[in-house]
Amino acid sequence: MDLLIEIQAFYEKINIMTILSLCLQQNECFVAIETDGKIIAHSMQIQPGETQGMVLVPFIQKAWQEVGCPPITVLIAPKGPGSFTSLRVVLAAAQGLSLAFPKAKVFAPTHFDVLNYVAKIYADNPCLVLIDSKKGDFYGQVFSKAGTETPLEYTIDEVKELLIDNPDLRVISDFNPPLDDLFDDRWIAFDKNLAACQIEFYKTSSLKETLEYQQFHPYYLHLPHYVKRKPI
Repeated sequence: MDLLIEIQAFYEKINIMTILSLCLQQNECFVAIETDGKIIAHSMQIQPGETQGMVLVPFIQKAWQEVGCPPITVLIAPKGPGSFTSLRVVLAAAQGLSLAFPKAKVFAPTHFDVLNYVAKIYADNPCLVLIDSKKGDFYGQVFSKAGTETPLEYTIDEVKELLIDNPDLRVISDFNPPLDDLFDDRWIAFDKNLAACQIEFYKTSSLKETLEYQQFHPYYLHLPHYVKRKPI
């Protein structure tokens, strides 16, 4: 413990920024840390018998130790929308870390923001970001040079209609594309580490100056007619 305190005091003295980013997406866990301009990024599949809560904190600890246990100066975790369990686990971990590193700045983008940032790496087209609602349809938000539209609820048929009406529109999501020819050239497949992408997004986005992005509070979409529906 004394050595850890000495290490953290050294990093604070030389004023090195250390950014810790975490993300849970489906059954995959992502952690990335950037310190002194160098970044490490890891991901792991959650195995049968394991839970997200079981693997996330030890995974964070392993990555943190790999870079020498510096004090964290920026904490990043997405706030949703998405799986209730994933959001609860990742935000609880981030809130706990913010207590351990009270001087750390907080950045909590939406999953829409993060996936749109990833989409821009591959194409400059307008983009529809889709999140699986787990109720038989999807949450979606359209990003374009003209601006960002309000998130909406979409059925798969409504997504198809939107793509037909907007031939430049591309799609990125947290699930595999439906088996439909319409999506073949419109779907953005990616293999990026989402935690690492969140660090790059933080460094380029003005959203970090917005108060609602400085709090680890879950972002749920409660559309009036939607919350009482049962899964299909």
